[in-house]
Amino acid sequence: MTESEVQQTNTPNSKIKKFRKRIFHPITKKNKDEQQTSLLQEKKNKTEKPIRNEDYEATGFVIDPQDHLYQYWLGIISLAISYNFLLIPARYAFTELDKNYRYIWISLDYISDFIYLIDIFLQSRTGYFSHGLFVRNHHVLQRNYFLSRQFFAYDLLSIIPTDFLYFIPSFRFVSIIRSNRFIRVNRLSQFQELTESRTRFPNAFRIGVLSCLTLTLIHWNCCAYFLICEHLGFGSDEWVLPASAHNETVAMLYTYCFYWSTLLLSTIGDVPLPVTRSEYLFVLFDYMIGILIFATIIGNLGTMISTQNQSRQQVREKMDEIKRYMKFRSVNRKLESKVIKWLDYLYMNRQVLNEEMVLNSDLSGELRKDLAIKVHLESLQQVKLFNDCEPNLLVELVTKLKPTFFWSRRLCVVSDDGKTTFVVLKEGAVFGEISILNIPGSKNGSRRTANVKSLGYSDLYTLQKDDLWLVLDNYPESLAKIIEKGKSILRKDNLLDETLTDKKRHIEQDQLLSVQNRIKKLNDIDQSLNDRVTKFLNTYVDSVRLFKQQLSKLEYHYGARKPSISITSSVPSSTPALPFFANQWKQQSASNILKYRSSSFLDVD
Repeated sequence: MTESEVQQTNTPNSKIKKFRKRIFHPITKKNKDEQQTSLLQEKKNKTEKPIRNEDYEATGFVIDPQDHLYQYWLGIISLAISYNFLLIPARYAFTELDKNYRYIWISLDYISDFIYLIDIFLQSRTGYFSHGLFVRNHHVLQRNYFLSRQFFAYDLLSIIPTDFLYFIPSFRFVSIIRSNRFIRVNRLSQFQELTESRTRFPNAFRIGVLSCLTLTLIHWNCCAYFLICEHLGFGSDEWVLPASAHNETVAMLYTYCFYWSTLLLSTIGDVPLPVTRSEYLFVLFDYMIGILIFATIIGNLGTMISTQNQSRQQVREKMDEIKRYMKFRSVNRKLESKVIKWLDYLYMNRQVLNEEMVLNSDLSGELRKDLAIKVHLESLQQVKLFNDCEPNLLVELVTKLKPTFFWSRRLCVVSDDGKTTFVVLKEGAVFGEISILNIPGSKNGSRRTANVKSLGYSDLYTLQKDDLWLVLDNYPESLAKIIEKGKSILRKDNLLDETLTDKKRHIEQDQLLSVQNRIKKLNDIDQSLNDRVTKFLNTYVDSVRLFKQQLSKLEYHYGARKPSISITSSVPSSTPALPFFANQWKQQSASNILKYRSSSFLDVD
């Protein structure tokens, strides 16, 4: 190739590259900037409205979604929705049913419409949380609801009075024109979710909901089958109802259609083969719906059963692992039986219930306190040492209790050799309260004064010494009362050394503080000293500055100093002159403080 040909072949490529560099790259950068700007603007537009105190003030009747009244109302509106879902297609398919009880149906229709209207009013008065606070201003609630998508897309469309079409002869009392009432089905799902979260038998409730949904689909398919048979003509072929169906009652016709629909959707029975194209399409559609229903039912039931048996499976795996270990270590039969009985009680009867995990799960601090108070406060109040203490102290101690499992519901206080039984402790009894107090002057020190033996299975709640003293550190008055009560108990048993001086008692009492409390106390003292030194230095600097200003005024006034003229030199503006002198002054001040740190005027109490 010649040089001219090479240049001609390279020129278009170079032009394309330049074109891309000049055109596409700036556009891409510009588009990114525009996207970032639009995102920031969109974020600003989506910011929540400022908090107004008027929004949280109760101005009228407002429903709390967490209240049981709200759940009861959802049940009522669900009944009205279910009535429309079941009776509208049934009345449209079985015309004799609609004619025989027309006045009853019309009355029930308007009752359900009235319930729909009440539901609109109650939704406009349903409160919600904003910024963590419950909005109770009904004016704000109504404005937000009537401007929401829920009102326009669901509630308003579902209450349109289509019954006025009854005045048209061709639509006279045709129930299918009220099918817009189905749009309110979202309230039915809300009732399902709320009830499922509050019921104590969620699996049974889920099975009931699944059964109702299946029966509803079979009911709709039953009505559709009857309409197709009526359209094609009774007795026209083997697939439709026989010609004698004209003489049957509505109940008998509905029963046969429901039975046929159940066989077809469940795919477990033989039904007559379709003949016409429309019959084939209907059967094919039913088979597809039936497969989905069957798969949904089996999947949900399998999930429920596996969830229910999950804890039992975990227990079996743990017990099998322990059995394999005992077999590998050649544990004797007696000890193995004892271990298995204990595990059977711990896992099977207790269902592996970890109380600490439950209380420390997703519950808030206040809810954990309320739950612990409900369960343990009555037992803690039986301790004589805590009778006259502050209620808040008992509340904090309740949250510190930890569950421990032993062999029996009965415990006995025995001697050191375990042969002599002094007393039998039953449910609600308390022991070991003296040992965790570490009362100064106790002859036993922090050792226990008695031995406790379990006679079987028992559930105990223990209070650790560190947890007790961590709480008592905030209640000095209650601490003094508890110590005095402990001393009185020790005096009765002649276990208190009265010869200790108050100073020794104070030193011994300080030794009771945990390491964390000591570190906290030292940090507080250090912080207090730093604050006082900082305040002193700030006062010193301010006083020196004020003294220099006053001294300069006096010098100018009496002519001891004349105003000076400063000539600027060619120093770059970026030179940090002021920070340099400031740092130099700080270093000199620090050196002076270190130099005169032993002076008496810097001593602090």
